[in-house]
Amino acid sequence: MNSLIEVKNLRKSFGKHEALKGIDLTVNQGEVVTLLGPSGSGKTTLLRCINFLEKPNEGTLRIGDDEVELREVSAKQMLAMRRKTAMVFQHYDLFLNKTALENVTEGLVTARKVPKSEAIERAASALKKVGLGTKFDSRPYELSGGEQQRVGIARALAVNPAVILFDEPTSALDPEKVNEILDLIRSVAETGVTMIVVTHEMEFAYDIADKAVFIDFGEIVEQGDPKQIFGNPRQERTRRFLSRFTAAKRPEYFI
Repeated sequence: MNSLIEVKNLRKSFGKHEALKGIDLTVNQGEVVTLLGPSGSGKTTLLRCINFLEKPNEGTLRIGDDEVELREVSAKQMLAMRRKTAMVFQHYDLFLNKTALENVTEGLVTARKVPKSEAIERAASALKKVGLGTKFDSRPYELSGGEQQRVGIARALAVNPAVILFDEPTSALDPEKVNEILDLIRSVAETGVTMIVVTHEMEFAYDIADKAVFIDFGEIVEQGDPKQIFGNPRQERTRRFLSRFTAAKRPEYFI
């Protein structure tokens, strides 16, 4: 399997706080990687560094055929790398004064210079894929939280990215809407899109992942096949973190 993303010795500090302490991570083409760990462990910061919402302090990042040295990366290089990714945020990050269709077309037209007619066509197709074919003209205040997150996922799909980055995509939703969005993300994964998913939904993380990565205090503690990470973690810290979930499952669940 060909690797699509390669992160080497990625470090990020905020003042004196070192949020990421030399991350090494490889993501293969078509792979779904779930990032697990307690709040504040560095999972979201890693996503934001991969798409340059945060500028890493050092390390290297390769996406496809393009590789950059993070200490010296230029604004032009950051923009080119960012265009290979799409981000789905936990709080949707929609334009409140724009319709669902306009929220999806905005990035296509302004950031990626897609002709408006093509952008509308791609946006409409993406909104239909996420079940919002009748909501093109609805503004965020007219949509439920689950529907707003569907717009966010449609926005990501419309740019045809090399990888979609999901940052706790269900954390802001009412409990009854969580499964709807998790099912939608599963259906996106089945299309073969490469995905990195930060989530606290452990059963979902286990079921969807090709690779599970446990992060704590800015370091990767353990990574590998979900059956091994969840069913027989090698590190005590991983076992403690997953203990509530694994205790609720029969051993054969992890076979």
